Amino acid sequence: GEEGDGSGDDEGSGAGDGGDVGAVEPAGSTAASSGADGGGSAEATFSLTITTAHGDHIRTLEAPSEAGINEVIWDWRHDPPYEPDEEGPGGGGGAPDGPIVLPGYYRVSMTVAGETFSTEFEVHADPRRPMAPADRKARQHELMRLHRLAAPIYEAGRAIEKLGEQLDAAEELIGAAAEPPEGVQEELDSIRAALEEVRDDLQEASRNAGVAGAIEQSSTLPTEDQMWQVDRAWEVMEELVGPLNELITSRVPALNARIYAEGVRPAVGEVVRVPGG
Repeated sequence: GEEGDGSGDDEGSGAGDGGDVGAVEPAGSTAASSGADGGGSAEATFSLTITTAHGDHIRTLEAPSEAGINEVIWDWRHDPPYEPDEEGPGGGGGAPDGPIVLPGYYRVSMTVAGETFSTEFEVHADPRRPMAPADRKARQHELMRLHRLAAPIYEAGRAIEKLGEQLDAAEELIGAAAEPPEGVQEELDSIRAALEEVRDDLQEASRNAGVAGAIEQSSTLPTEDQMWQVDRAWEVMEELVGPLNELITSRVPALNARIYAEGVRPAVGEVVRVPGG
């Protein structure tokens, strides 16, 4: 297949970095698979796995398993950075796309009835967007850093929304109480202020991480300002997870314990982790 826009990381074998000529329609690489022979015993779907020539995972694609020849289009991208929670805030919008791979050799594999089948293919750079291999790899390095950061940004946003909902519920209980525990309203106000600070920091990290689109659309080395934005997104996320996790694991549970003397209280959520940069 031929890469649609010339983006790419160190995942390919390196062949094709010079902008090899090739068709760009359709916008992806086609994998053809043969389904089971009737009988209705085959699973509804099975997975195709895309890896580098060296075996590093790139993408998992679901494929139909009807009898006959089936086609699956791979858009040359990595897996999305996370699976969105459809029931959560902003649910149903879908996760962002993963970065497009570098030109090079890749392998597609599938396992059927305990037997694995695979073949190798090459992804070419778009000749209309020439780019030096070193610049292409430098650009991909920044895109992959943002790809790794996308899930913590999403998880932090979900955690903040959940904490906010709990504080709203707690405030209602405090307001309805004839004699609320001494100092509990002050503690709630303090927690809410701390949560707003974390929310502001997350918005800053998210804004800076949004530079991924401009980096991917460009056929040049990322600018100093763009690389600063990537660094800043990581820096802010690494700073905010401590205060956020303190709210999740300590301050909000302690507040709930004071308010709900009879027991059942909502789960606060999971701690947020930022992977190594």
